[in-house]
Amino acid sequence: MADQLTVLIEAVLGSWWFYPLLAFFIVGDALCPLLPSETIITAGAAWSASRGVPDIWAVWTIAVVAAVLGDNICYLLGTRLVMFVRSMPPKSKMGRAVDWVEKSIRTRAAMTIIVARFVPWGRWVLTIMLGAMKYPWWLFFLIDSVGVLVWVSQAVLIGYLGGWVLQDYPILGMILGVTLGALVGVLIDRVRQYFSDAHQVRTGTSRA
Repeated sequence: MADQLTVLIEAVLGSWWFYPLLAFFIVGDALCPLLPSETIITAGAAWSASRGVPDIWAVWTIAVVAAVLGDNICYLLGTRLVMFVRSMPPKSKMGRAVDWVEKSIRTRAAMTIIVARFVPWGRWVLTIMLGAMKYPWWLFFLIDSVGVLVWVSQAVLIGYLGGWVLQDYPILGMILGVTLGALVGVLIDRVRQYFSDAHQVRTGTSRA
């Protein structure tokens, strides 16, 4: 059973159409943060470490280009979706993301854009709102590109590490890589929340 699964996974990840599929998921994730684009990047990198396919540099390059493209499409759609974003209930997941974006962009725009790359709904809301706010596109493009480079690089490195550690067991290596990637994502979100809360406390104290 494990051998059959290995053959099936390699047939997918080792085929030429994996690359356009990867690009599709990443661009789609930028427009609708429900697609598991980071998981696919990490899984591909893990399999590359243990089996040699897909090509690790092709995965990295396609992921970077697709993520930047998707984010910029989302930015351009911002003016059409801003009313939808603002209609979200304040206590919903998206509502909390809207609140975080509005508070953060006023004080630390560059860091917010980069960190938001690791927070799916936060990234989506931020990009839509930046488009709606007429935030300078060229500045968004530059900062977002930095965020994308960091995001893709960490996903590829974590996946590759998992695959390399368990290279004799490619399926386990892929699972390890994906799990590590998920844990890093949770950690980054926790750190973001901590600093966001700390900033709110400092702001509230100074106003008092």
